Amino acid sequence: MTSELFSAEKYAASRRPLAEASPLPGSCYVSPEWYERELETIFRKEWLCVGRVDQVPNPGDFYTIPLLGQPLIVARDQNGKVNVLSAICRHRGAVVVEGEGRCRQFMCPYHNWTYALDGALINTPGNPPPMDGSKGFDRAQHGLKALPTDFWTGFIFVTFNPSPKPLMESLGTLPAFLANYRLENMQFTHRDVYEVECNWKVWLENAFENYHVPTIHRKHIDPAKPQNWQFEETDGVWEAMYSRRSIVAYTGLPTLTGLTEKEENGLYHIWLKPSLQIIITSSSMKYRQYLPEGPEKLRLIENWTFPGTTVELPQFSETVGAAYYHKYSEIIREDLRISPNVQRGMRSGVYTPGRYSLEEFVVHRIANYVLDRVLGPAQAPVRAARDPAQKARAAG
Repeated sequence: MTSELFSAEKYAASRRPLAEASPLPGSCYVSPEWYERELETIFRKEWLCVGRVDQVPNPGDFYTIPLLGQPLIVARDQNGKVNVLSAICRHRGAVVVEGEGRCRQFMCPYHNWTYALDGALINTPGNPPPMDGSKGFDRAQHGLKALPTDFWTGFIFVTFNPSPKPLMESLGTLPAFLANYRLENMQFTHRDVYEVECNWKVWLENAFENYHVPTIHRKHIDPAKPQNWQFEETDGVWEAMYSRRSIVAYTGLPTLTGLTEKEENGLYHIWLKPSLQIIITSSSMKYRQYLPEGPEKLRLIENWTFPGTTVELPQFSETVGAAYYHKYSEIIREDLRISPNVQRGMRSGVYTPGRYSLEEFVVHRIANYVLDRVLGPAQAPVRAARDPAQKARAAG
């Protein structure tokens, strides 16, 4: 079974050009072996977003986040540096801290080993001192483990890869593409965390196709005014969809200056591979973190940010409050109902993949990105060129 699971022939239909291709088989969404190979070849290799620096604005601020089964701490130390640390105590493996807040140090709840905000071990309390009899024990060698960390426009990225390529290389042309939005000026204001009973690809694929919108989100659309999503040509490191219409209208907020006409009058959905989605408009940015927790479980974090100048406006707290976040999260709540439904189909054992529509261009890209990583690149990469029919559909 395992040899068949990783046989390139099994996925030949997904490797075809979009107009001829079929989706991935259900085993790619439920198999523990396939999921572990995804972790090994994708998630443990790439840079992964764990948040933004403005979530820890002051020394002592911290929050925790689980990533690939590892509890992590994101903390700003007394020197103003943002660190990403393993939350696992170096003594007997207890989780040192959970949740979020502000503190001067981290103290393990098991034996009170105490760590500085940069992870350094600063105390092993007890009377008499319990570690004095441990030959060769060196506090400097027993701090909380720090993950390789880098930053881009306020986003915090970490990697489990001991020899990663530089973050900026991994971002490709995306920084230049988004330069006019000045993302470094965006300020975090709110987040919602969802535990979803589905494979990470089920939600990601849903997020990057418009085919389901007239059905799942029908009460939000005007059939006479379709969104007509356009698919951007990219360098393959990221994918993007553009529309001049959003399902919901983000109103009442100032527009950023310095945008092009296209940027000012539309929005982008961007997928930075493998696990970050950016939804950018002329007045705000949402970003979603896709954190797999098993072959059939996803932790989805949706975060809201606005330009600092907008957040400072006297009326901001009235315009953007609990009712605002609830209203504009209705779309995600509708998707929460369909994604576990799809997962049940993947698990059924009787699902036979059909065919892609031309609106599922990015879904096709997602499938082939995963296949490239898990199995190795295709002989003739389908991602190299767009189908003529797809070009016409994208032009809408």
